[in-house]
Amino acid sequence: MRLGRVLSLAMIGVVALVACLTVEAEPRHVFLTYSDAPETTIDVNVILNEHEGEVQVYYDTKSHDGKVEDYAHHVTAPYIQTLMVISDERALAVATLTGLEPDTEYYFVAGEDEFGMSKERKFRTLPGGDAPIRFVTGGDMGVDGFVISLLGMVGEEEPDFGVIGGDIPYANGLLGRPDLWDKWLHNWDHLTTSDDGRMVPIVTAIGNHETNDYISDNLELRAPWYMALFGRQAENIYYTRKFGDNMVMFVLDSGHLVPHEAQVPWLEQEMAKHQDVPFKFALYHVPLYPAHRDYEGGGSVAGRTHWLPIFDKYGLTVGMENHDHVFKRTKVLKGNEVAEEGTVYIGDGCFGRAPREIDPQPRWYNEKEAAKAHFWVVDVKKDGLDLKAIDAEGLELDRFSLTK
Repeated sequence: MRLGRVLSLAMIGVVALVACLTVEAEPRHVFLTYSDAPETTIDVNVILNEHEGEVQVYYDTKSHDGKVEDYAHHVTAPYIQTLMVISDERALAVATLTGLEPDTEYYFVAGEDEFGMSKERKFRTLPGGDAPIRFVTGGDMGVDGFVISLLGMVGEEEPDFGVIGGDIPYANGLLGRPDLWDKWLHNWDHLTTSDDGRMVPIVTAIGNHETNDYISDNLELRAPWYMALFGRQAENIYYTRKFGDNMVMFVLDSGHLVPHEAQVPWLEQEMAKHQDVPFKFALYHVPLYPAHRDYEGGGSVAGRTHWLPIFDKYGLTVGMENHDHVFKRTKVLKGNEVAEEGTVYIGDGCFGRAPREIDPQPRWYNEKEAAKAHFWVVDVKKDGLDLKAIDAEGLELDRFSLTK
């Protein structure tokens, strides 16, 4: 059943991709991100083939089948100057919709009145308070292979949002690879959209394959596509995002643009500020506890040296790790040893890439590990967390729960 849905969506996606590349009037892509409270705001990102006129977003709690005059609300999406225009003249406009009602579905169209609008899309705001939340997470994706079947299964899980821990289309920070970003955005849009047409907003951290080797303090030069598409989630490349009363997420850069140690004062401040939130998540690319690479690798050592004491001090619940292209779940860890109370680290970034080899026996800190492509589904409830990992064949790799 899942395979059939994936194949069906993939065929639809091919047709849609051809259409978006040939019908210049319509936006090339539309995707959703957050830059503020996900209960009452959302960012509608519109990518155009070129900058011609003002981009408008029309939205309402009722469907109007794309008839712009019937939508109750309307906002102009400001044009954002990015380095994408140097690549192939494409332009980005972003509308931040504010004052939304929690736990509400909104229908919208986006585009240029004179040149053409998108088809009607929809999203749902988060409920807030103690209401349950579901999200999916993983990293190291690419644009073909396992990622196609995995993304199709994401849609079946109907998450509130998706969390990606870096290494997204593997464009390596090169301006000359818009095709990879086109394919990735297309895959996400057409394969994760739920059966009832609801889009899945995106939360991201940066990975090494989003950056290039150019020596500069200008982050847009170091990671032009990532900063263009996902650089407005916060003022910095690292940031905090709170989801309801029970969950907070600390998004970090594992040394790709900003060194680990430079983020320590901010991390200490933010974790102290949110220490009473029951479930604390951290998202980053390079694992503190790798399941494939060397435990003494530079990025892993830096994470354990600079971040681990703060994670332990303020009671991080789950570390979402990536980069190694395998599946893993650690034991409960604290103070860099197995403990009764502490943090569970999940990963390790195999949301599409071919799995790498693992050790014949799990490392001392790992509860489970496998050479399997997968993604995680996380359910956040008032009294606990339920987590499961799903592989590319739709089978459950792992399931466990955590309580307060």
